[in-house]
Amino acid sequence: MSVLHAIQDELTHVIGTALARHVMTNRGGMLPFRLPTVARSLVEGLIATDSTSLTAHELGRALNRQGLGLSGLIEAQSMVMETIALAGGTGLAELIGGASRFIGGVIEGFSVAEATEIHRQREEMERAFMASAAQQREQEHLLRSAINELSVPIIPVYNGILVLPLIGSIDSHRANQITEGLLDAISSYQGKIIIIDITGVPLIDTATANHLLLAARAAELLGSQVILVGIGPEIAQTIVHSGISLGKMITLANLQAGISYALGYQGMGIRALEQGSAATRPSGY
Repeated sequence: MSVLHAIQDELTHVIGTALARHVMTNRGGMLPFRLPTVARSLVEGLIATDSTSLTAHELGRALNRQGLGLSGLIEAQSMVMETIALAGGTGLAELIGGASRFIGGVIEGFSVAEATEIHRQREEMERAFMASAAQQREQEHLLRSAINELSVPIIPVYNGILVLPLIGSIDSHRANQITEGLLDAISSYQGKIIIIDITGVPLIDTATANHLLLAARAAELLGSQVILVGIGPEIAQTIVHSGISLGKMITLANLQAGISYALGYQGMGIRALEQGSAATRPSGY
């Protein structure tokens, strides 16, 4: 009987002890009750010489897939060398060298499998990140498109009369959107009178006024009359103090006044129905 066969039980015990001390480094798949089986597999690999046994690299890769931690293997290597040395006997150097090569091969196979798994996880994370980033970009594009549509809400209120209610600040980018949307709406609805309502615009400065004037001039080139409504006291003071000129643009107090003016411009108006008229009677009377 060889030395390794003689100390087989002792080797199994010391390897199992080393693995148990590092049980917290194992992954979920390697449960504590499986450690004695792992220890026996390592000892069988140490003493096996026939071609039917697992090679060191194959065993290392298998242990990695099962969830064993590397630190337990490293300590087991040290304890195996010590146990063989204490056993003595002939050919001690050769036994220690062979055991060192075997467990070193197990650790090498384990490390290769670990690196492969890390690379796989990294690629999977990168794919997930790219997919998430692409989805986020698509959502941002959809949101931006929705915001752009809502930022220029042109409403046809009557034949040839369009209302453009503006809310929030107006920069050069949004001004271009307003002008483009306004011209498209004039063409689509045959707009003759455009009412721009700035009730929801918090501030009118020189730049904002210029943007509005450019939009108005572009509309006038298509034969439309532009009316500006919703100028509050603060904005009126700002326009006066800043010397901002609105040119020939018609300005009115509110949207109601703008619609009334637009209807009158086309020879129409709004009047109350006579009491008891047919239009106010419920059906069946």
